[in-house]
Amino acid sequence: MKTVLGIVMILSALVLAIAPAFTDCESHGKALTTADGRTVSMKCHWAGVAEVAAAIPLGIAGIYALRGRRKETTRFAAIVGVASGAMAILLPTLLIGTCGNPTMICNLLMRPIVLASGIVAMAASAGLFFVAREPELPAAPAVAA
Repeated sequence: MKTVLGIVMILSALVLAIAPAFTDCESHGKALTTADGRTVSMKCHWAGVAEVAAAIPLGIAGIYALRGRRKETTRFAAIVGVASGAMAILLPTLLIGTCGNPTMICNLLMRPIVLASGIVAMAASAGLFFVAREPELPAAPAVAA
């Protein structure tokens, strides 16, 4: 079970790192033009770039979930995974955001993909946390003196 959850965390990290590069407005040739004629990237592009910052620790936590032998390591990887998944959700919703027009490609594709990946990452990490909890110690047998 630990292996499956670690693989899910790694796959979620890959989706978070790769999908925004192909689903933001700039990848479809759209940009803002300022009053002086310069072209500037939209905020969905910067939210997509920032998703890499959430994907890297999530991927590393997934590797630790696969390779870690101690329960403490696995539990810490799960905590990092939950935090990274939450950050992935917060970036396009509250922190940076996406374009204001709901018909833009970033709102139709990038945002749902990122939100779904963040939720999957958080669920897999929470599952990993509970899989790695310490078992209860059995009661010590009575010793006759």
